[in-house]
Amino acid sequence: MIQIQQLVNSIVTLQNTVQQQSAIIQQLQNQAPVGQPGATTRGLKMATPPFYDGSMATCEAFINACRIYIATKPREFGDITAKVMWILSYMQTGMAQQFRDAFLVYMQSEEYRTEFLQAAHGTDPIEILYRNIYQAFGDPNKQATAILELTTMKQGTKSAEEHVQCFKQAYSRSGYQETAGIHELKRSLNTPLLDKCMSVPELPTTLDKWYELVIRLDRQWRQAVAEKKVFAARSGKGESGSNTSNKVNQPSQPNRQPVRPPIPPADPNAMDVDRARSQKRCYNCRQAGHFARNCPQPRQTQTRLVDAWNSSTDTEREEMQRMMGVSNVDAAQVGSSAQSTTGTSSQTGFRSTQ
Repeated sequence: MIQIQQLVNSIVTLQNTVQQQSAIIQQLQNQAPVGQPGATTRGLKMATPPFYDGSMATCEAFINACRIYIATKPREFGDITAKVMWILSYMQTGMAQQFRDAFLVYMQSEEYRTEFLQAAHGTDPIEILYRNIYQAFGDPNKQATAILELTTMKQGTKSAEEHVQCFKQAYSRSGYQETAGIHELKRSLNTPLLDKCMSVPELPTTLDKWYELVIRLDRQWRQAVAEKKVFAARSGKGESGSNTSNKVNQPSQPNRQPVRPPIPPADPNAMDVDRARSQKRCYNCRQAGHFARNCPQPRQTQTRLVDAWNSSTDTEREEMQRMMGVSNVDAAQVGSSAQSTTGTSSQTGFRSTQ
């Protein structure tokens, strides 16, 4: 009951304020303009109302815009019908268009003539139209909507000035006490800004002081961020300039091609051994298709074996031992036979092993 009474009082206060403003505007219009004789006077340029689509959020704003324009330029409207038609001309889309079409049909009835054209003295018929528009599209419970908006509001990317203005509008319609308003304001702030506010030695006790504190600290933080960006940009340019000058002063050095290590030549002896092994070439008769152990020419075995032994490398000799199936002792006998057969000239074919 207390909240309903506060809401009724707020509505009455708003209506009285609007009536007082209308009376002041009417007095200003009735005053004769001061100017030179014979000079033409120009009327005030007023913004026309925005086109209305039936949105609940902008219903009251549309009504106030129409009320201000009509009160400022009463000479442009000859009678109540002209005012009604002018207001309906801005209701062109959405649910507002349906309201306009229905009201145009209503204007042809006897009830419209009685209510609007034959209104009682002291009653402004255009206010009846405003009430009808608000009943059709306005917020049926402003306080509940304001409370919901207040309890879910967050600062986000808005500055402190913008956030405080939005908070004030919702708080004025919510019916909250000042203590609850302070609590909701702190809850709606971003965490870094709230931490700065709570670090103040003496916290404010009124909502207006909280508004001032929030705005002041937010401005300081934004100014510090802006200055930091400017300093960073200047220091970056200075470092880039010094680096460029250092590069200019340094003497140019000829480009040195990387030295590649020499590639060691492949071992031809190992390749020959692999090739002989793959072809099954005999070391006795030098024919392909069999090994020395199975040579069909045994008479030439000893002579060819000695020649092959003398002209072979260590790797080839090991391979010959493996294919002939002889041991180190037999290989020594082969070496002694080769030494006795070839004499001193055969010794040059052996490689000394240390």
